[in-house]
Amino acid sequence: MAYHRLHKYTSIGRPLEPRYPSNKAVLLLLPVGAVIGAVSAWTGGASAVEALQQALVFVLVVFGSWALARELDPDDHLAAFISMAVAVLAALVVKDPGLLIVFATLGLVRIVNRTTGLVARMSDSILCVGLALLVMYSTSSPFYGLVAALAFILDGSLREPLRNQWVFGLVCIGGTVVYMVDHDIGLGSIPAPDALHEWLALLFLLIFALNTLLLKKVYSKGDANGKVLDLNRVRGGMAVGLIAALQGLTRPESVVIIVAAIAGICIGMAFRKGFKAPVSSKE
Repeated sequence: MAYHRLHKYTSIGRPLEPRYPSNKAVLLLLPVGAVIGAVSAWTGGASAVEALQQALVFVLVVFGSWALARELDPDDHLAAFISMAVAVLAALVVKDPGLLIVFATLGLVRIVNRTTGLVARMSDSILCVGLALLVMYSTSSPFYGLVAALAFILDGSLREPLRNQWVFGLVCIGGTVVYMVDHDIGLGSIPAPDALHEWLALLFLLIFALNTLLLKKVYSKGDANGKVLDLNRVRGGMAVGLIAALQGLTRPESVVIIVAAIAGICIGMAFRKGFKAPVSSKE
């Protein structure tokens, strides 16, 4: 494996190299997503500008859901495409699917599982802290700061730890405390799901949590170093994605794409005939 020129600027970026079949498929599906978004907006009475905006949203939904699913289950190519399909269906139903939180979570998961094969740069950590704080304030999700804190603490604790990540974790915890004090928010009680889609989301998250606990082997390799990914780091990345979804269940529309990515992984598990066919994690 070799370093990509993108890695001169970021350690968590993964280029879409078209020479890999799965990447080529995604590149072909991106314009399909754009067409679906534009047509759905146009038939809903939107203007041409709004249709173009919706096309861009669906491009990001297609890529974001696929990329996140690839990070959460790096050994399963098929599941990522199932996640993509589920996410597109969800985006057709939800008016404003949360995209910022998807890409913030994607960055945090990559920091933990190191699928690029590289340790996060300082600039990567600063960017992810900024995205986490932006998610907190733009979606009124103070507990997302704790999700980000978990990611940084895991990166600072697991195999080959990056100790300065604890500082970023404390910053995220501090951001959560400041938000809660500033908005006079307490812990309160967690409301139970009261709709079918919320129960389904919870079911998929519970299945994914079980899969995280039972995961015994990882076959995928880091992009830059060609080494097999660390099992505990992959589990840690899965935990970050899971908790990112759980903290937003009281506002399902904000985490609908993350839940869709996890649902696709669970559906892929259900249709998988065996668990012994390793695949490359290369995007």
